[in-house]
Amino acid sequence: MLRNPLVRVGAVVALVIAAGLIAWLVIGNSDSSSSATPTTTTPAATTPPTTTVAQTGPVNLSAAGLKTLAGAVGQPIYWAGPTSNVMYELTRNSTAKIYVRYLPFGVKAGAPKGAYLIVATYPFPGAYEALQKVANGQEQTVPGGGIALVDAAYPQSVHIAFPGVDYQLEVYDPSPQRALEVAVSGDVQPVG
Repeated sequence: MLRNPLVRVGAVVALVIAAGLIAWLVIGNSDSSSSATPTTTTPAATTPPTTTVAQTGPVNLSAAGLKTLAGAVGQPIYWAGPTSNVMYELTRNSTAKIYVRYLPFGVKAGAPKGAYLIVATYPFPGAYEALQKVANGQEQTVPGGGIALVDAAYPQSVHIAFPGVDYQLEVYDPSPQRALEVAVSGDVQPVG
C-alpha cells in the first residue's frame, strides 16, 4: 500500500497537518488560563526580565508531542525526562515562562494545582551568575556544570542555572526532598 505514490503523499500531508494542529493548539491558543502554574517564589536577586508573548495552554501532551512542540516555541523547554504513566501539561504564560507539569493519566490539563512535579523554564540572561550571587555559597552542584539553590522561603522549589544558558529553571514538588533530588539528579534537561 505504501508503494502507491498517492498513499505516500497522503501520509506526509496527514503528518504535516497533525504537527501544525499540535503547534496551533499550544502556541496559538492564547486565551487559556494559567491555572497550572506553580505558586513559587524566585529569589529576589534573580528576578527575570519581563518579556511579552502569547499565552499557551495548558495542554496535555505525550512525550512525543512535547518533543515535537519543543522545536516550535522558539525557546528551550526543560523537563525532568520521560516518566511512565503520565502526560505532560505544558503552559506558557505571557512573560515567556514555560511550565511542564507531570500529570497522572486521567488528570486533565488545567486541573487545580495538586501534588504534581513541575519543571519551569524562565528567560533570564545571566541566570548562572545571578543565582550564584544569591546562593552565597549555599548552592549545590548539578551534573553538566550547573548549580541548584533551594528557595529558603519556599523549600518545595529549587532553582537551577547553567553557565552560558540564559534561562533559569525551577523544579517544584510538594515534597522538598523530592524537588531537590530531581533538581540535582542531572535529569533536568532541554526537551529534545
